[in-house]
Amino acid sequence: MKSARLTAAIVLVILTTFPSQAQTQRRKGSLMEYTVIGNDTVYVDVLPPARIHPKEYMNRAEWVQYYKRVHNFSKSYPYALFVAKTIRETDSIFVARNYSKREQDRYLDTMKDELLKSFDPVFRKLTLQQGMMMIRLIDREVGMTPYEIIQKYLGNINAGFWQGVAKVLKGDIKRQYDPKGEDKDLEQLVKYWHDGEFDDLYEYIFGKPRPAITIPKQFQKPFYLTVDTKQTKKDARKAAREEKKKKK
Repeated sequence: MKSARLTAAIVLVILTTFPSQAQTQRRKGSLMEYTVIGNDTVYVDVLPPARIHPKEYMNRAEWVQYYKRVHNFSKSYPYALFVAKTIRETDSIFVARNYSKREQDRYLDTMKDELLKSFDPVFRKLTLQQGMMMIRLIDREVGMTPYEIIQKYLGNINAGFWQGVAKVLKGDIKRQYDPKGEDKDLEQLVKYWHDGEFDDLYEYIFGKPRPAITIPKQFQKPFYLTVDTKQTKKDARKAAREEKKKKK
């Protein structure tokens, strides 16, 4: 349990350092197109391409490890996508609104409070392996190792501290994601995900649909909308107080 809490802490640090739930959806049903040839009605549909993957020969122990890898990926990758999406949205709003350093800090403080309150209990439910896998996948999605992220925004001392924590957990937040080497199996699962094949793989292995992950309500839409709403309410309360003072 202690290891899971430390892993959750590392991920939360990555999230709160930076200035919807992304899931593969099956195609919804729709009316099939048709054409009329003479007196015959011919229905037309476009079938998705069939993909043939090379058969892998693994012994029983290797298959068990692969099944665990697939399950852990199903828990980790959606959150890695969420982190990447949050980072992109935050960077974009800072540029679009030309936020000053003070405005950025205020925005991040609000985000930090909400992230800690919302995701601390969520991430603590992840296993150590799932948390470490998520850290690897965050690197893949944002192009920076967790160490580089923390170092850039919080300095060398904080980065060194969290690297020490990772080492205790037999991890390494300095190690870059390697799609052709150590992370080759993860890269294959990422490809299945984006090709729309992962859910079928999961159901084939476990005999049930992939479990949905939990994204707190306030983060199911761009967070700046939540910040704007909070600021609007704050301004309204301030205006009401000032109006009350004038009447006195």
